[in-house]
Amino acid sequence: MQEFQEFIDWLLGKGKMENTTRTYTRAVENFIRWYRESYDREFDGKVLSLHIRNYRSFLMTVKKLNAKTINNQLSALKSYCNFLIEKGIIETNPVLDEYFIDVQEPGVSPAKLENKDFNKLEEAVVHYGSARDIAIFYTLAYTGVRVSELCNIRLNDIVKDELIIYYGKGGKQRKIPLNRTVREAIDNWLKERDKYKYSHLDYLFISERGKLDRSTVYRIIKEYCRIAKIEPIGPHQLRHYFCKRALEKGFTITEVAALAGHSRITTTQVYINPSMQELKEKIERL
Repeated sequence: MQEFQEFIDWLLGKGKMENTTRTYTRAVENFIRWYRESYDREFDGKVLSLHIRNYRSFLMTVKKLNAKTINNQLSALKSYCNFLIEKGIIETNPVLDEYFIDVQEPGVSPAKLENKDFNKLEEAVVHYGSARDIAIFYTLAYTGVRVSELCNIRLNDIVKDELIIYYGKGGKQRKIPLNRTVREAIDNWLKERDKYKYSHLDYLFISERGKLDRSTVYRIIKEYCRIAKIEPIGPHQLRHYFCKRALEKGFTITEVAALAGHSRITTTQVYINPSMQELKEKIERL
């Protein structure tokens, strides 16, 4: 649909990442599908607060989604309604703040990867992995980059001992120092990189099919989890691990927030909290 393409272009123009754009678009498509089924007519863009309230109720009672997922759906619709406002289709945003569900956070760190499991995973990658996979692993684990940022690193984005993320979440740029382990892993990969079919691409990490994508990175990490015989994790858990370990090693919250590209310090503060396993152990001592 042309209108959806306009919405996608609008989101990208606001600095949203491609993955966020896809997520928002799917959320709006789900809303429009519900609208057609509920009102037995085509969606004309005239969104009312009534529609949002009814859709929220549908997500809660019929779909039985959790509060975080519902809030994410509402956030996508709020952005879409801002887009409709700019197009002159509606005048005010019907997605009110009061529609979002307050979530009682348990004060738990999102970092689930324990040190011993990290050590097992590292051993599996180093022992069985290719130069590329080792470089991917250490870049994720020791820089804290998002998987989307990893896939978009270009050869010229590494300057001496620094990695420059030009288009992070929200369009922000940041510099991340590279420790010796990461530098050596990347250097070893660059020596092998010319053997790949798509070595002419200027992306740092490539595959046999071209530019490295998110799904490939997920498969790589999960395969080494299998070899290491640990619970499977995604690359984002390596980002969580980086943030938690950096704080444990004496980095300030401000420093970790800058390295990870967090917009708010409160996002970084959660890594000070205990893990769920640590919390369970404390509960048992009551």
